[in-house]
Amino acid sequence: MNPPLSWIEVCLTVDPQLSESCSSIIFEETGQGSITEDPAVGISGVSRLRAYLPKDISFRHNLLKLRKRVFDLHTHFPEFPSPHWDLRQIFAENWQENWKKYFKPLRVCSNIIVCPTWETFEPQAGERVIRLDPGQAFGTGGHLSTRLCLKAMESLSRGPWAADSLFSRVLDVGTGSGILALAAACFQARRVLAIDNDPLAVEAAQAHVRLNQMEDIIRVELATPETVQGPFSLILANLTLNDLLSLAPTLKNHLAPKGILVTSGVLGSQAGLLIRTLAREKVPLETLILEEEWACVIFRAEK
Repeated sequence: MNPPLSWIEVCLTVDPQLSESCSSIIFEETGQGSITEDPAVGISGVSRLRAYLPKDISFRHNLLKLRKRVFDLHTHFPEFPSPHWDLRQIFAENWQENWKKYFKPLRVCSNIIVCPTWETFEPQAGERVIRLDPGQAFGTGGHLSTRLCLKAMESLSRGPWAADSLFSRVLDVGTGSGILALAAACFQARRVLAIDNDPLAVEAAQAHVRLNQMEDIIRVELATPETVQGPFSLILANLTLNDLLSLAPTLKNHLAPKGILVTSGVLGSQAGLLIRTLAREKVPLETLILEEEWACVIFRAEK
């Protein structure tokens, strides 16, 4: 398939409290990542999200679906200003450069910095730098659900579980860019298996593993949880609620005795259903972390 001759930059201006939800909507409806500008950039008191969609025969249909989802979201928050849309055509030779200007080194937890391949960052003592190419649009640690997983790993690495070989064998389900697998390696994981059912994601993650020279620790495979062999001391699953519910028995079976399951990608209002589902699988709740509307739910296998 030939690449599109041009792209459309879709700029959505919303209240900052809706930016995370709108970012998720953009990804769900288009399969493309988005860039969220800090409220201090541009008009005060608003957030701007930018996504780049190919100008092809499906563009109008995709845009209409996107606008309807955002409109439906806004109807639940009438006190916020109405979302505002701006479109700009960008020709193929320029679109990648437009992405680059919005990505800067990002501290995703206290000692890990995600740095785009074209930027430089000099780490201080104890800091680790993960190199990623945001142009591959599979997630760079900027979304809150990813950051919650990273913070959960950081907390676990400092807790009593770390001494019990928590990071001895890690499974990253739906790895995308490989960000969680790479972070696990930074937390001294001995072995990491990163899996995804999207060949493009697997290709991107493999490239990032090579870029960060972690081939001895991380293996990336085109696979689903049902096709891999456990047990794992730590499982990372930043997925949708429906995926987590359907995978609950499989994830339970892959956990080593007293193993930890870190889940994210769910809203705080959905956490209760996930907790009840895993409890029926004899994987009780360990910790619930809530931030804005998102939840990170940590479970520990009984035996």
